[in-house]
Parts: sequence; structure tokens; C-alpha cells
Amino acid sequence: MKVKARYVLLFILPALALYSLFVVYPLFDSLMLSFYSWKGVGPKIFVGLKNFREMFFGGFSKEVFNAFFHNIYFFIVAATLELGLGFLIAFLLASKLRGAKLFRTVVYMPNMIPLVIVGFMWNLFLNPQIGLVNNFLKFIGLKSLARPWLGDPSTALLSIILVNTWRHLGFYVLVILAAILNISPDLIEAAYIDGANNRKIATKIVLPLVLPTFRTLLILLFIGSFNVFDMVYAMTGVQAGPFRKTDVLGTVFYRTAFGGLGSAYTDMGLGAAVTVFIFAIVMPLSILYVFLVERRERAW
Repeated sequence: MKVKARYVLLFILPALALYSLFVVYPLFDSLMLSFYSWKGVGPKIFVGLKNFREMFFGGFSKEVFNAFFHNIYFFIVAATLELGLGFLIAFLLASKLRGAKLFRTVVYMPNMIPLVIVGFMWNLFLNPQIGLVNNFLKFIGLKSLARPWLGDPSTALLSIILVNTWRHLGFYVLVILAAILNISPDLIEAAYIDGANNRKIATKIVLPLVLPTFRTLLILLFIGSFNVFDMVYAMTGVQAGPFRKTDVLGTVFYRTAFGGLGSAYTDMGLGAAVTVFIFAIVMPLSILYVFLVERRERAW
């Protein structure tokens, strides 16, 4: 039955209106605002490309690129841990270990806790005086490893990434597990009959067949790494201490647009320029992600 075009338009109009109001309009408004200087009140002053020059070549560039490289570091470490551990745990769960269903639930449980609560909770665990982590290290005789995890410049960002990994690992385990379970059991059994051990099956059969899933997850991780804000805000605040060692583009934007203690640059237009920079990084990979997903759906 052929549906008339006006009925199709009638059905998609509400969704289109909401999408335009909450996605398209803010996007173009941010883009336009990046060409202005505005303190949040009073008239906006058109400054052309000044905000972008300041962001890439001026005094503000040091702060922006410091955060940019932290985002890159965040992506590399998070991708290594979440995909690496995710694959190992998913492979073990797919091996039908005793208690696998219970362990699957336990691994996914942190995903059900809101991100900000996870941040504040781990902030307490990592407290140098009363925190669970340092007290546990002292209890097992590793007092020398106890330290102010979020106050030490060498461990602050890594601590946040580890907490982020703890929060998201369950999601990656479930996605990779679904990909592994989609592999034909006959293929695995034939490999066992030919004398292959678990290591060879994991590296020569399972891993190559789940690589397309890895590719999709890697893109999602990249997008997530450049949108990270909540976890850093909850654990080290908008100042991203110590000494901006946990600063990411999300906190730079917040500090620049809305101000904060010690903010050298406060301007809505400059903050909008930071969001345009993030958008320019994330958008091409988002398009690639949609392309890969659609191609996989067509293949199925």
C-alpha cells in the first residue's frame, strides 16, 4: 500500500521540529556566536575570526592544545583498556564458564550508576587520608604505593581514565560478547578438532571476526573521549587540577563560557569557538560511524 506523502510528512513533522529546535538551532547558534565577543549580558560584538586566531595562535592556544592532547591521551589509554579488557572478559564469558551469567551482570552494573555519582564516589575512594584505595594498600603492606591519586600531576589524569574504564567496561564486554556469540560454533569446533588451543582460537579466529565490531567501538570511543566532561568535572572540578593536568576540551569550554576560579579567558564567543573546534574533530568520525553501521546493516 502506497502512503501519501502528506501523511508521511505529518508523522515526521513533530520529530523534525524537535530535532531542529534542540539540535540544529543550537548548533548554528554556537557557530554564529563563535564570530562574536559576548560576556553573557549586553550587546554582542562582531569580531570575525578573532576567537579562532586566539584559540589557535594566541595566548589561549596553550590552554586549548594542552586540553586537546589530554583528550588524545584519554582516547589512547581508554581504548587500549576498554577494548583489550573487554575482549578478554568477553572471550572468557563466551567460553561458558561457571557463573558466567552472574559475572556478566556484575561487569555491567557500574553502567547503571550515573556518571557524576561514579565520579564523586571514586573521589572519596581515592582520598589520600580516608580513601578506600590507600587504606587497602596500607592493609596489604604496600604503603609505599599510597599517594594523593588526584592531587599528584603524574597520576591524576590516569586515575580519571581508570575510573572511566571501570564505569564503561561492561558496555564494551556485552557488545564484543554479542559479536563473539555470533560466530558459527561449527567454526570453533572444527578448529578444536584440528588441534588449535584457546590462544590460537582467540587470536586467529575470534579476533579477526570481531574486528568490524572493534572498528565501530573505536569510533564511539574517540567521539566519547572528545566529549568527556562529567567525569573530570566530578573528580577534579572545572579547574581540572592539579595545574590543569586533567584539563580536557570540555572543561576548557565550560570555564571559558561560564567562568570559574582562576579563569584567564571568559567569553561566550570564545567558548563557542571551542565547541566548534570539538565539533570539527568529532563530526567526520560520526559520519564515518553512520556509514559503517549502514553498510553492516546492508550486509546482513
